Amino acid sequence: MKKQMHELMKRYVLGLIMLAVVAAMLPAGARAVTLELWMHDHPPRIPLDKKIIDEFEKANPDIKVNLTIFPYSTFDQRLQVAFAGGQGPAVFNNVSLNLGQYMASHILAPADLKALGVSSNDELTAKYGVGLNGATIDGKVYGLPTEVSDYLCAANNKLWKAAGLDPAKDAPKTWDDMVKVSEKLTQRDKSGAPVVRGFDFNWTDPVFMWLTFNAMVDQAGGTMVNEATRKVDFDSKEVKKTMQYWSDWVNVHKLGGPQYTGSRDAFLSGQLAIECTVGPWFDSQFEKAGISYSFFPIPRWADAVNDRGFNTYAYFMMVNANADEATRAAAWKFVGFYASHSVDLFNEAGLFTTSPEVAALKGVTNDPVMQMWLAELKKAVYSPRIPGLNEVGDALGRARDRIILQHEDMDKVLSDLNSEAQDIIARQ
Repeated sequence: MKKQMHELMKRYVLGLIMLAVVAAMLPAGARAVTLELWMHDHPPRIPLDKKIIDEFEKANPDIKVNLTIFPYSTFDQRLQVAFAGGQGPAVFNNVSLNLGQYMASHILAPADLKALGVSSNDELTAKYGVGLNGATIDGKVYGLPTEVSDYLCAANNKLWKAAGLDPAKDAPKTWDDMVKVSEKLTQRDKSGAPVVRGFDFNWTDPVFMWLTFNAMVDQAGGTMVNEATRKVDFDSKEVKKTMQYWSDWVNVHKLGGPQYTGSRDAFLSGQLAIECTVGPWFDSQFEKAGISYSFFPIPRWADAVNDRGFNTYAYFMMVNANADEATRAAAWKFVGFYASHSVDLFNEAGLFTTSPEVAALKGVTNDPVMQMWLAELKKAVYSPRIPGLNEVGDALGRARDRIILQHEDMDKVLSDLNSEAQDIIARQ
């Protein structure tokens, strides 16, 4: 018993000594800060998350970081519920598509330049590259990039060869070309229904109405929603041109539609010859499926006003504006530390950011696909960062189906959509 009591007393004294050491390391007047950090699940990234946090805590003994990982499918909802109840995390990592909603809800704290160790936004841009644009609103930066992404088209080399085509020579450059190439690639049953499609749009999630449909409107010179004024314009000639193309794809050319297996799954199972919502970051899934593939740029309209492919998107580490001042400063210090590991994010988790260090890697400079992807990324723009973006995307998807599947009058449906979308944005 005496021995046990001695051991307990020894541990107690050692604990007091450790507390005294930590306290001595804190600046005068400082207090310990605990940061709650929420991230979505991405298995290759999680070991790196823990490594970065450990390094940060050792370098900053006055700051504790508690990491919580949520499944990707529930992450947005968990954040929304937490923010609505005033219990949101101090730091969180999420996609650029949600920035408009966060801004409208007064959730985002602007970058603390002092905590980040810089004196201007120009210095931040020099460190993190053009990816920073997605989190810059009215001249203020609201997040640092942990992943910046864009799309290319992937060709199933085996299916192209069977059709007598070569992606290197025959890849479609325009949307008219896409129809012609897809007709050659499509394999049909006796009834004429496609069993292997040449290409199809990604109909599976309303977010692609922003990333793909909106991008085609932008190529044509139109804007579905003005980000600055939040005024919608869904009955413009550019929207109608894009909607007519999608409708003809289904009803005239009979090359696909939402009734078929989603484009990514269809491509991975060998039922689709071209998939255009992928990029170099999809390589491992192609290889796991045993698919020999080639990449080529997103087609443009033959008379395109803007030379851009599909919309870009990014994930940003952001800070909760409702945290107290000390917590916000500590949070931005951590965000800067995390984002500075851009090379590790690329090498260990396959997440590309636009930092100069990543752009200079031999795996990037010597890879023709990465250079093609980067050239597209430099031209690409973000989808409008508006409140209610997901709801408006849902409304656009319903309007699309009314026109394409139910054959309702396009002018009437898009006029209805204009009113509905404007109401959605106004009530945020």
